Amino acid sequence: MTPEQQGRTAPRAKALGAVLLTLVVTLVVSWTVADSRESGREHTAFESTRADARRFADALVARGGTLPRQDVEDTLEKATGNGRGNGLLYKLSSVNGRTQVIVQFARVYRRSAALFGPAESMADRCFTVDLPTSAATRENVRIVAHDADESCTEVAARVG
Repeated sequence: MTPEQQGRTAPRAKALGAVLLTLVVTLVVSWTVADSRESGREHTAFESTRADARRFADALVARGGTLPRQDVEDTLEKATGNGRGNGLLYKLSSVNGRTQVIVQFARVYRRSAALFGPAESMADRCFTVDLPTSAATRENVRIVAHDADESCTEVAARVG
């Protein structure tokens, strides 16, 4: 090696470094975009559970009166439709002329980078549907959407 060549990088090494750097940057950008899209799909699925809860509450109001557990389960099955079991009844109680139904709704969303796990995931949320036992109208129904980290088991235990 001549003295002028010492400390210099070969042109091939520079080209290889540039190609590898471009590849790494492309992968990072792709991963970030995919993660953002997945977050959007998860949020959409999570918010769709709110529409499921409203549809279920409307179906309960349409049935009217005091409903036995089996009727509430049938209403839940019809309201969530599609046969995928998007709704799960946790508790049904009648107190002070009101019926409280604790129910969980779930929606499936597609994951972006499913290299080491399933390609689909679930977004679920617990709701308390509180309605009068007699002469209920849509306006008399209260729907409480609980936090994402709050399980229906915890909510049902608290309601007593």
